[in-house]
Amino acid sequence: MQKLLKIDHKIYFSWLAIFAGAILPLAFAPFGYYLVAEVALLLLLFIWFKASPGWAFWYGWLFGAAFFGCGIYWVYISIHHYGHAPAILAISILALLVAVLALYPALQGYLLNRIYLQDDWRKFLLAFPLSLAILEWIRGWFLSGFPWLFLGYGHIDSPLRGWATIFGVYGVSFAIAQTAGAIFCMFLYRKNKKVLIALMLLIAVLWGVGASIAKINWSKQIGEPVEVSLIQGNITQERKWRDEELWSIINSYAILTAKNFNSKIIVWPEAAIPTYPENVWLYLKLLSFVAKRNETTILSGTPFYDKQDERYYNGLMAFGASVGKYYKRHLVPFGEYMPLKFMLSWLHKFFTIPMSGFSSGSKNQQDLFAGKILLAPFICYEIAYPGLVLDYVPRAGLLVTVSDDSWFGNSIAAPQHLEVARMRSLEVERYQLLSTNTGISAIIDAKGKVIARAPVFQQAVLNAKIVAFLGSTPWVSYGQYVWLPLFLLGLWLARCRK
Repeated sequence: MQKLLKIDHKIYFSWLAIFAGAILPLAFAPFGYYLVAEVALLLLLFIWFKASPGWAFWYGWLFGAAFFGCGIYWVYISIHHYGHAPAILAISILALLVAVLALYPALQGYLLNRIYLQDDWRKFLLAFPLSLAILEWIRGWFLSGFPWLFLGYGHIDSPLRGWATIFGVYGVSFAIAQTAGAIFCMFLYRKNKKVLIALMLLIAVLWGVGASIAKINWSKQIGEPVEVSLIQGNITQERKWRDEELWSIINSYAILTAKNFNSKIIVWPEAAIPTYPENVWLYLKLLSFVAKRNETTILSGTPFYDKQDERYYNGLMAFGASVGKYYKRHLVPFGEYMPLKFMLSWLHKFFTIPMSGFSSGSKNQQDLFAGKILLAPFICYEIAYPGLVLDYVPRAGLLVTVSDDSWFGNSIAAPQHLEVARMRSLEVERYQLLSTNTGISAIIDAKGKVIARAPVFQQAVLNAKIVAFLGSTPWVSYGQYVWLPLFLLGLWLARCRK
């Protein structure tokens, strides 16, 4: 009978772990219930408490599987609906991705219960948030990386957002986890008044200091406000890659652009020109001539073929008042290139994704300007990599991201993408132009606030005035070098503490 009760107990905790993971996406866009993150972590800590390392691993994996399964289900849409892969293959790829990502919270649960004893609340309050933030960092680069759904993104509108200017999104994730850990310890030590007071003070400091830091202006405006326009073409994937639709698509962008030559910067989305520039060179030359006369720089996503190295690139070109190009550095696996091609080349038989044989651009590329403003260019989910942004800032005065989120249909992917972009602007204190094909196109200020936003799945032109910035947040100046050693030191101290 006692053995049966133990089995039921573990089944109950397994379902509770699934529930906690399934509700966690509600903390992110488009829902924005950011306190759900603390609730989900609190449930997870309750499940992990007194569990063996093996069972903590299992509960953590279930939590992660539910979290990522509900949070990135849109991967299935891109593979099946637009990549035309069989449903069973699309489900299998999504399931494999989710299963791998779920290993991160599973590993955290195992390590916490194996290495860090839970009889010292101070040790626990170091180990839990530090391990979570470090594992998020590892997830952002290991095996190409998947820097999506970091906990900090969901708190872009909370008082904790200020920590992003000091330690990046990882600092916000740390503060979220430490808040949940403090509440959990308050429950465990509810009869110890001194501990309760210390924990309440900790929460107050985390949230109060975070809110205060968010108000600090680390950078300063340079130059006068500049009028900008984002062109949201709303071109369906079914139309985009048909040869007979090419001129109709380019004309639609040109017509919308011609009405906005009062803007000094006009941005078209990723692959707005769905062919190589040399195939439409005369048309672009005429458009560039008119733009130059109006002192306007047009930025457009387009594929490139580099004759020198005989490679294809997903890129961004500037023409008009300023001329230049950028080759995308961080490609999407399976969508833009085939990883482990010697093993997985057979998968191409089941995909019909156009322009999927790209090469990565080098880190050292020529600077891209719009007038006198040095740009930090990003394509698609490159903006999700904090390190890529730090390669350009503080030199760059403006972030520009072009994307095509129509691959994910009317899902939560586009709002999540906007949320990530907002965090990057907040971290480095720069305005950002986010131009997408079907939405969400947006203009983001240097504090991560959206000042203009276009509706999804509608052709639209977004106009606003922006300013370039000069200066560095602590995250830009030293945070990228300090936070990881500091967090690792904290883990070591928690391990050594008696």
